[in-house]
Amino acid sequence: MDVVLLTLTTLSLAAAAGFGALSWRVGREERERARARIAALSAAMAPPSPEIPLLAGVAVGSVFDRTTEGLRGRPVIKLAAGAVMLLLIAGGVFVSSRLADSAPAAAKAPSPLELLSMRYQRQGTTLTVSGLVKNPAGGAAVNRVTAVVFAFDRNGAFVASGRAPLDFSALAPGDESPFVVNVPNVSDVARYRVTFRSGEGVVRHIDRRTNQVQLAQAVR
Repeated sequence: MDVVLLTLTTLSLAAAAGFGALSWRVGREERERARARIAALSAAMAPPSPEIPLLAGVAVGSVFDRTTEGLRGRPVIKLAAGAVMLLLIAGGVFVSSRLADSAPAAAKAPSPLELLSMRYQRQGTTLTVSGLVKNPAGGAAVNRVTAVVFAFDRNGAFVASGRAPLDFSALAPGDESPFVVNVPNVSDVARYRVTFRSGEGVVRHIDRRTNQVQLAQAVR
């Protein structure tokens, strides 16, 4: 899209510069012809001089024969100008159609899942993470969603992970489901994060537990 807009802008600037130069050239030629007509009229209307013989064959009317010469007398320039205008119009229609197609696609994008609550519990070397997730009204129906928990130590290094399916295998728009994930064999856990996956890959979700909405990034 950016390449098309840049191309159209470049063509518009080039066309404007070309038409400006053409207008300047046509104006200069018109001024030169006007000076020539004035000189011819002056010579034709001057009284005869005894030292200088009267110029014969001065066609006064002929100096007005080319007053219509300009853009109308240059078919190649007219064709070039028409081609540039058609190209600009076609480019504008193309960009407008692409923007019109992309707007409905963005509007129809389903809303991500919403993480409403989450807590953890330690039992020996097992970390248990439970929570509640919701498929909003603007979301798409999802099936067989799995919650995945990643545990990290105090240095930010990955320790272990665990996964478990949601309590409800199918989530229609507006449905909620709890989840419980056990991460065994962990002793030093400083933080953890949760993601959701289905058979198609990562399912996007938004953390609704705080006032600031943050888009969760899945760890692959």
